[in-house]
Amino acid sequence: DVSEVYAGDICALFGIDCASGDTFTDKTSTDISMESIHVPDPVISVAMKPANKNDLDKFSKGLGRFTREDPTFRVHFDEESKETIVSGMGELHLEIYAQRMEREYGCPCTMGKPKVAFRESISAPVP
Repeated sequence: DVSEVYAGDICALFGIDCASGDTFTDKTSTDISMESIHVPDPVISVAMKPANKNDLDKFSKGLGRFTREDPTFRVHFDEESKETIVSGMGELHLEIYAQRMEREYGCPCTMGKPKVAFRESISAPVP
């Protein structure tokens, strides 16, 4: 444990609800404005689900933690296909999160191609 850190020091905080890129200051530094980091858009998306439906709670907790840790890892639920879609910076990036989900949360996952919603509609009148 340390009582203070200085500019340029690297330290770790535990038990604080924060995300990557958050800035911490002392109480007297209220007028400091830091630039946010540039986060590139994901380049790949896959459907991910727990191998066992009873593990949905663990799956949800893991995804929540991973999105707080890594701003390049994104998650959304597709209402049409009823799939959880995870997006990241590459296939290896997403595979590592699937492995972490099993190792850290005891929740093996399956990954696959997202379902594409198909709609048929009339686009022009028929003569």
